[in-house]
Amino acid sequence: MTSPTPLQKTTHTIAVHDIPIECDVYNAADYPANAPVFLFFHSGGLTGGARNMVPPWLVQTCLTKKWPLLSPSYRLLPQVSASGLLDDVRAAYTFAQSFGTSTPEDSRKVIVGGASAGFFLAALVAHHLTPPPLALLSITGIPSFRHAFFNSSTLIPSEPITEDDIAPYVSEPVTVGRHIFDASGVFSTASLLPSGEKNTAWTPGRKLPEGFTSDPNRGLLYDYYLHENLFLDFVGEVDAGFDWATVDEQKLEAWPPTIFIHGDDDADVDLDVCASTVKQLGDKAQFFLAKGKGHLFEKGCFLEDLGDDKDSPTGAVLKAIDALDRVVAAD
Repeated sequence: MTSPTPLQKTTHTIAVHDIPIECDVYNAADYPANAPVFLFFHSGGLTGGARNMVPPWLVQTCLTKKWPLLSPSYRLLPQVSASGLLDDVRAAYTFAQSFGTSTPEDSRKVIVGGASAGFFLAALVAHHLTPPPLALLSITGIPSFRHAFFNSSTLIPSEPITEDDIAPYVSEPVTVGRHIFDASGVFSTASLLPSGEKNTAWTPGRKLPEGFTSDPNRGLLYDYYLHENLFLDFVGEVDAGFDWATVDEQKLEAWPPTIFIHGDDDADVDLDVCASTVKQLGDKAQFFLAKGKGHLFEKGCFLEDLGDDKDSPTGAVLKAIDALDRVVAAD
């Protein structure tokens, strides 16, 4: 894998919704102006994570194909409303459409992807915004919180999470994600060589987010809200559910090709959450199963780590990349 010019990361303020909403852009000077843009929403159960949590293999894929990769922040639950989440998604999609253009007529085509709950935000683009994306990519994603998995106390932690445990995060002001800088899904441009290959000499550093004296653990909110069946209370206003495709033929016709990667040993998002959506979308969907793999199994992987065996469990990612490439080529 080679790139004539090194990958550059810049950060842009794309909106001010109570607080600044920022977007990291991974781009290189030789990218064609008419190439599609990849808009990626980070994982974290809508309660945590951060925009620097981008899978290295996705960065490398976009670099190889010369697609600008955009990873925005968005406000987190419980401080943001469903309509507020949609406002942040709209700002990110508008920024992606206009990235590198000088007039509205030059609007870019956008591939929208997301990991875990980040795919819920990606799906909001297709449900609520126009024009539809060129394609959607779900990485062990959540297309809707109306599935029984999120509404029947299916996740009971070994040690119950209490209101006191989550109180520090509930009482926070409006916030976007902040993540420690470590190896668990956080991407650094220093991890790539100028060629775009994995830098095997790179060792991740580690530091706490500004203002923290210990590791923030907003992930407790996801477990608590799941156990208490509260997600629909937060996002139901914008959540289209699973059965829309059976009652809205016009919307299904306009729906973009959607590619799903999911592990069959995912305890955080049940496999049927994905499978139910694939069934509803019919030939709009392509589904690649990673056997024996859990939630976000690929989050720290580089292309070199995935290997080249498409029949291996991690081959699901390679097959999804190929499928996405075919969608873009056919456009």
